[in-house]
Amino acid sequence: MLPGTSRTSRPPGPRGLPLIGEARSFARDPLAFLSGAAERYGDIVNFRLGRLDVFFVRHPDYVREVLFAQRASFTLSPLRRKLIPVLGLGLLTSEGELHSRQRRLMQPVFRKSRIETYAACMADLSRRMHDRWQPGSEIDLSAEIMRLTIQVAAKALFSHDIEDDSDVVERNFDLLLDYFTRLMSPFLSLSLKLPLPSTARFNGALRSLDAVIYRMIENRAANPSAGDDLLSLLLRATDGETQAQMSAKQLRDELVTLLVAGYETSANVNAWTLYLIAQSPDADRRLHEEARSLLAGRPSFEAADVEGLAYARQAVSEGLRLYPPGWFIGREALAEVSIGPYRVPKGGLVLMSQYVMHRDPRFYEEPGRFLPERWTPEFMTRLPRGAYFPFSGGDRHCIGEGFAWQEALLILATILERWKLELVPGQQIRPEPSVTLRPNTGIRMVVRTRR
Repeated sequence: MLPGTSRTSRPPGPRGLPLIGEARSFARDPLAFLSGAAERYGDIVNFRLGRLDVFFVRHPDYVREVLFAQRASFTLSPLRRKLIPVLGLGLLTSEGELHSRQRRLMQPVFRKSRIETYAACMADLSRRMHDRWQPGSEIDLSAEIMRLTIQVAAKALFSHDIEDDSDVVERNFDLLLDYFTRLMSPFLSLSLKLPLPSTARFNGALRSLDAVIYRMIENRAANPSAGDDLLSLLLRATDGETQAQMSAKQLRDELVTLLVAGYETSANVNAWTLYLIAQSPDADRRLHEEARSLLAGRPSFEAADVEGLAYARQAVSEGLRLYPPGWFIGREALAEVSIGPYRVPKGGLVLMSQYVMHRDPRFYEEPGRFLPERWTPEFMTRLPRGAYFPFSGGDRHCIGEGFAWQEALLILATILERWKLELVPGQQIRPEPSVTLRPNTGIRMVVRTRR
């Protein structure tokens, strides 16, 4: 226990304005606000976001308490529930028995042996993407990777060639992401009930996206035994106790959730990592040499190659550290609970930020630098559990982590084996925290043929 504190005292923190607390500062720049609060007040900071009583924690011990040791004392945060209008009750937003049941149904699709069968698809679609590039041409890397990852997700998980629908899906996802950027607004729920132009755009984007998803469901429902992908499995799955099957709406919610994860999240992992590599000539050289040596003249990478991409794994680990797609996690206390020297009251919101935790100099030397070499087995053994959690943790650990790792490594190796990416100078690229941590603008690169 800290000197001079008791389990009834509140942690230090900014007091903010009446009624809204720190909502305005937090919404303006969440990353700067949380980083600054931790620097000024320490590892547990208390502040208000409107009516929310927030306890921001920045220490591995406290992260473990919330995600592991006392996870039964918490439920999803009110911020996560604001995703329901878009995602419905998929794995990301469902709770309790529904979440447990859906996770059990989906787990077989994400076993290592099954994920390896997706490797050829990942490598082939990556190669098709960069085969269109011309030496010396300028590309928007973010847009290219976004288009690629949605095709991979649809093809690998749903056996659906979404290329004809990709423009519709991307365009409507961008409109829906405008909704996500307003998650911190206390007026968000009200705005969706008003006849505003933004509400009309939101509803139109949701209808267009649902049309694509329901068409995928209808096509597969006509012959559910034809495939062994996730959609086929879910169509055939029955609850062991009730023998009930998933409704079309439940199927829709899970597919949209997985597309968001497989498209938006995976795209950000790859875009940010390639952005960092473009500014590190030594890392770029080592990644190219590793990929060229491993490919050894073959036309494409395979699942067996993933284990050989050791330096690429270090580079992706470092990309996930500096720019984690999931940049914060919130949990609401179901009853009064102790964290460190303080008590969090029932209804209190405990907030953890991967972005802030991953840049803590107590655990990472030169935390602002891109240093893939730091990820040695010795470093990973020393790193406290809870200091690095890009895929969350506990019973809500990302079910698709293995899929994401294989995809990122194969995309990275396929591109860098052939191409050198040069960042166009003068760009003001910074992270934009929404439902994921995406670049605030396109990442413009010039592609060069390797000598």
